[in-house]
Amino acid sequence: MADQFSFLPYVLLATGGGIIGSAIALFWDPKAKIRSAIQHFSAGAVLAAIASNVIPEVERIGTVPQVISGFVLGGLTMMGLKWIIVRLEQKERQGRKMPAGLAAASAVDTFIDGVIISAGFSLNPQLGTLLVIALALELFFLTLSVGVEFRQAKYKPWQILLAGAGIASLLLAGSLAAGFIFAGATPATLAVVLSFGAAVLIYLIAEELLVETIQAEDSIFSTLTLFSGFLVLLVLKMLA
Repeated sequence: MADQFSFLPYVLLATGGGIIGSAIALFWDPKAKIRSAIQHFSAGAVLAAIASNVIPEVERIGTVPQVISGFVLGGLTMMGLKWIIVRLEQKERQGRKMPAGLAAASAVDTFIDGVIISAGFSLNPQLGTLLVIALALELFFLTLSVGVEFRQAKYKPWQILLAGAGIASLLLAGSLAAGFIFAGATPATLAVVLSFGAAVLIYLIAEELLVETIQAEDSIFSTLTLFSGFLVLLVLKMLA
């Protein structure tokens, strides 16, 4: 059981990073280019985690039906989530002040990220560690973005911190829940879960981390940070 929850120190650090992101949002509203640079760096790191870690492990332990079923389920889940978010954002435009769409998306994504991290550690501690690094960067950006949106909606500082801490704590909740579920899980089960996770992370890159690409298209700096994020995580894997 102790080995099954060896990810806890890493997840706690990542959760703390998410809380710090919401705290920074209390006094800093980054410009579009800076936010785009952060997004691109995070996207590069997550992309490296998928390409150099998740996919090779899935290919090694999974069969074609397992990979397809996990990936399709992940894709359908995120499309359903996007459908809900679009409806929430439509209500926001009709007069609701709370940024419910972004908050809901961040909460669900963070919980699923915790599940993916736990599955990664169950299969390979190196894979789990690299996933934590990539997804901690993503969590920091998400809580920063949510905090900025709440501040612009005139919420009080304690409410902003509470929202950020709540979202960040879902990383821990997801990893703990999955830790119990995946105790003694077979490679076939982990292959399906990681295939599901790959689809979720692809959605994360395409639909969340790179949403401000167009706003920064006149600068190559954000493109540089994309490759930098990928390279940093790739080097960490090679050194490990």
